[in-house]
Amino acid sequence: MDGTWIFPVRDAALATRSALVAAAATLSLVLLGVLWLLSAILILGEPGSLVVWTPLALVPLAACCVAAWRWDPITPAGYVAIGAAAVGSLVALTVAVVGSPAQAFAGTASFFLSMSTNIVVLIGATSDRWTGGILGAIGGWVVGEGTIAITAAFVGLPWRLDVPPIAIAVGLALAYAMFPLARARGRRGTALLEQADNRTRTRTLREFEGRESIAQLHDTLLSELAALALREPGPLGAEERARLERGLESSAMLPVLRGERTPDAPGVGAWLTSIGVAGGVRVRLEGDIAALDELTEPAAGALRSSLEQCIVNVARHAGVSEAWVAVTASAGQLSVTVVDEGVGFDPDTVPADRLGLSESVRGRVERCGGSVRVWSSPGAGTSVNIVVPTEG
Repeated sequence: MDGTWIFPVRDAALATRSALVAAAATLSLVLLGVLWLLSAILILGEPGSLVVWTPLALVPLAACCVAAWRWDPITPAGYVAIGAAAVGSLVALTVAVVGSPAQAFAGTASFFLSMSTNIVVLIGATSDRWTGGILGAIGGWVVGEGTIAITAAFVGLPWRLDVPPIAIAVGLALAYAMFPLARARGRRGTALLEQADNRTRTRTLREFEGRESIAQLHDTLLSELAALALREPGPLGAEERARLERGLESSAMLPVLRGERTPDAPGVGAWLTSIGVAGGVRVRLEGDIAALDELTEPAAGALRSSLEQCIVNVARHAGVSEAWVAVTASAGQLSVTVVDEGVGFDPDTVPADRLGLSESVRGRVERCGGSVRVWSSPGAGTSVNIVVPTEG
């Protein structure tokens, strides 16, 4: 799952909360716009049907909407100010309804008072920073309905049961209550995803280590044995014996795994020549050979092992006694090309279980940030170009 980004649960909760606050504030402002428009129509179209100062009574509610939306955090004094403004607006609207024949007949359930209570419910939900809007919605309804009922009792406006604000308050509270449950499920889901990611990483690491071990074994012991099988019969030289012993130690997983040369070991060019001699192949070196010795790990180890495998492949499969190694150094990278004029092969038909080219060459180089290209066809020889980074 490398490269996959999982949205953190806390950030998701904050983003959801911000979206809900903005939606509730926007809806309350839209409802206020509807009330202002209706007020203008009644005042201008039917004079006397609505008290002319009714639109002014809606202004404090608009201020409450904006404050509940934009203030974060809201201090205790801020809650008192929002509540006082909402109560004052509802008191004024209730008095206005008493003097408006078009609204007074419905009592406390008139359109203006019902819509205003809905707006106060939305303001309460928007301003609630502790319970995510649950208590805010219920508290908004209590403040709105209570203020209107008390004011109506003083001014003689009949009380009527107003269902829409109750439904909106309960609906908002239930909806907001679902979000903590959803976040809890999200946390459990995130934990499962993290566990799956850890298992995938562990499996990938084990696979990498296994393939690396196979490549190291192929590069050391198997390569030495292959070169040994191609030499003329006779006693082993000191250098051949030393290489074979190192290969045996590598197969036993002793610390020769990285193939680092000792300070008194020959340069890479001479080392490649000796490998070719052991396999009966004359290796011709061309270009900036000294750059091979200046390369640092891990690219140096990957390149040495890959070049060794290429020379062994020439000795085993090419059917020729000569190969060329051309070295070119450029900014940030080193390019080495191994060329033979042997029998060649079709790269697309190499069996998957043949690890010499796929793992000992391509796999090793690509794991250190390099690249490998192979050009070959039956009867036309083989060219292997290896590019490794010289920095990092």
